[in-house]
Amino acid sequence: MNLLAQSNRAEVATASGAPGQSTVWVEEALFGHRLWPRQTPWLLFLEFLNVAEAFHRMDADAAFSPRAPDTLHPYKMRFRLGLRAILFSNDEMERIAAASDDSESQWREWLETMQGLSAGTDFGYLRDRFSSFRDFAELVGLVRQTTLENESNRRSSSRFIFPFGVDALFSDATYNEKTGAITADFNNFGRTGEILYMMASRAERGAELRAPFAALFDIQQPKNRLIARLSAPGDDDPNRDQKGETYLPYRQHPAFNRLAEDWLAIFALGLPAQDAFAHLVPIGAFHVVLYQLETAAALAGRAVRPPLVCELIALKREFVRQRSIVSYQDNDSLTLRALDGAIDRFEKEPEWMALLSDEVSDQERADRAADLIEARFHYREKAGRGTAPHDLIANLRREVEEKHEVGAGRVHSSYARQIGLASSRGTNRTRYAPNDSLLKTLVITRVAQRLEFKRFLADLHEHYGLVFGETEARAALDPVEFDAAAFERNRARLEARLASMGLLQRLSDGCAYVVNPFSVER
Repeated sequence: MNLLAQSNRAEVATASGAPGQSTVWVEEALFGHRLWPRQTPWLLFLEFLNVAEAFHRMDADAAFSPRAPDTLHPYKMRFRLGLRAILFSNDEMERIAAASDDSESQWREWLETMQGLSAGTDFGYLRDRFSSFRDFAELVGLVRQTTLENESNRRSSSRFIFPFGVDALFSDATYNEKTGAITADFNNFGRTGEILYMMASRAERGAELRAPFAALFDIQQPKNRLIARLSAPGDDDPNRDQKGETYLPYRQHPAFNRLAEDWLAIFALGLPAQDAFAHLVPIGAFHVVLYQLETAAALAGRAVRPPLVCELIALKREFVRQRSIVSYQDNDSLTLRALDGAIDRFEKEPEWMALLSDEVSDQERADRAADLIEARFHYREKAGRGTAPHDLIANLRREVEEKHEVGAGRVHSSYARQIGLASSRGTNRTRYAPNDSLLKTLVITRVAQRLEFKRFLADLHEHYGLVFGETEARAALDPVEFDAAAFERNRARLEARLASMGLLQRLSDGCAYVVNPFSVER
């Protein structure tokens, strides 16, 4: 597949206002609008679930259907202000529940404390849903224990609970308690969850994801019904309008197919939703990273996608650690190289070359340069339209780099750390060193039946680009970067790690086999 073929790419929809709202439109044009590093893997997945549920609600039979990159696809999410107020703005509940055994007086006092906290919501409906105030308080306490991202999101409108079902899904928001105004917030839901939905929908097997996610969105799920008991009558209103301006340039991509394949493999195990999410979440974030890296490599002119050389942490510094550090640093710089390459190609285009050579006044040359750059990159020079073309290009590069440093340029490092792929443990430099949690997820995702260890390593390399052992390292690295003995020791450490986790067995034939504890054959 040629990712960069014109037939596989489409420009952002002409009706979209996103480019005009951006200081410069380069990383979005190459990777999508937008890859947002401030989202944790869980927030990424929660946003994805909200988007998927919105399209499921609109037309269940069309959910996870591919949509063209150059069209807008609006949808609606929910704020669920009533539920949020009960869970996160309900400071007096525990005190009231402990102070008395008189349920009626407890309800009366509590309802007084809740006045004005949720855009005029009357919480009196809760009296009819619970036999006592204490029962209500106990359920609220249990649900609160599932709060996600609790340590970083103190604002009630930006806190979330475990996605037990549709009634537990709500959008990020900014709520003004004085005016009652509520607006969409893009800090926690930064559009990357919608990018993830688009990736899954454009996969060759994307439509197969429709059924397992539809089951998660069934309102009759027992735990969802518990959340529904707390929800206010207006919480089901889809009151956050999304214009559908999120943008993913590519119609097809190998990363899309791998994402769908992995998620379907996890669903095929028949795990309870809570257990499945523990693996769906990191795998989803991992494929966002791989999508960005593979795309950046293609844009930078590389014929193959970049390898991820992984160290199984040793007691002392080894050759593999050095190669892993280099691999990580090289991949971390790929996106910026791709952005620079886009500007380099622009400078070689006939129209730009012509304005540099035409016999025109400096002002006309500057005006034409400004028009070309604004048309292509939506960038306007802050100093005005009199800037010389070469200075304008230099300023454009500076603006792109500054934006990259706080935006798409941090996706690889942020997500890789948070899913347990990257670490600086034992050194002051980051490298790929998967932790036990991620290793378990890789086994659960990729091992449907007992699999010979060497075939498992080959699959990890083919599917993700992960390099652990000497065979994969020989194929992925230059000879000067390869040390067979060092990678053999690294492979042995991985084998020992998996065995200690109960994920690898040596049978009587002397061969090591990786085993999935949740596979059907087990």
